[in-house]
Amino acid sequence: MDVLKNLEEYLDRSWKKDKEGFNSSSVAISENGNYYYSGIFESKTHILNIPSEQGAIVIAVANRDPKIKEIITLVREGEEKFTPNPLVIKFLIDHALRTNSPFSYKVYNQEGRLVFFSDNIFGLLPFYKPKIEPLEKIKDWKPRPNKVLFDNSKPLERQLLFYAKLGAETHFTSKTKSLYGSSVLSQGYIYFAGVYSSFDYKLGLHSEMVASLSALMDGNKEITHLCLVSTKFEKEVPQLCGVCRQFLIEIQQKTKVPIKVICFSWDERKKFEIELEDYLPYAWDSKKVER
Repeated sequence: MDVLKNLEEYLDRSWKKDKEGFNSSSVAISENGNYYYSGIFESKTHILNIPSEQGAIVIAVANRDPKIKEIITLVREGEEKFTPNPLVIKFLIDHALRTNSPFSYKVYNQEGRLVFFSDNIFGLLPFYKPKIEPLEKIKDWKPRPNKVLFDNSKPLERQLLFYAKLGAETHFTSKTKSLYGSSVLSQGYIYFAGVYSSFDYKLGLHSEMVASLSALMDGNKEITHLCLVSTKFEKEVPQLCGVCRQFLIEIQQKTKVPIKVICFSWDERKKFEIELEDYLPYAWDSKKVER
């Protein structure tokens, strides 16, 4: 199966702390016939970990293609064999509820054996029955790539601002009117995305994380710039939360490529910029670090 071959490649794109242990990659196949791939993102803090299924779906949303018909996952098992993750299943169910598009979920191991299957994601947690809340805003969405080639004949900051605002259009929520959007520059490309908000708020991803994840899973890991805007801050600049600062500093620590953060007010009149290491000078690390 060609999909499984592609998923093998994305296992190697997973952002892991080390080579050992469990790894997975997933593809979200949309009703429009498009394929959105992601590996996992492992954080030093663990709480920021992103499963591959979640990564694939948020990238699909960033591409304005949220209605999914199938999720396929490939697992590389460590000492323990694969068991379904209830949090992942809850996330998948919540997404299906908000798009009104139940989908199937298949998991294969590296031998190509099907180790888990459901033809309808709603059947996996029969006791979990939140209200179906399809998002009105996605009814008119048409797929649009969230990646463009950087045009070196035009000012970088203006391009980042333009695409961050475009990313805000994909802010995936039914609970708030405020929109956040981010863009990142990585190895000649600009990636952009909005927030993916969750029902419980715990499984959501901020726009900075989705834009960065889009670059990482496209194989372009050397992020040099990130831009943030929000309709909530019409005349003032927004700031990155501590979670996003930690998320980005872990990328910078691994790539050794400095990241510049640029924040604009929505009316574009105010700007704040800072080097990431100055923005979070004492990032948390799970290892003992000499200060």
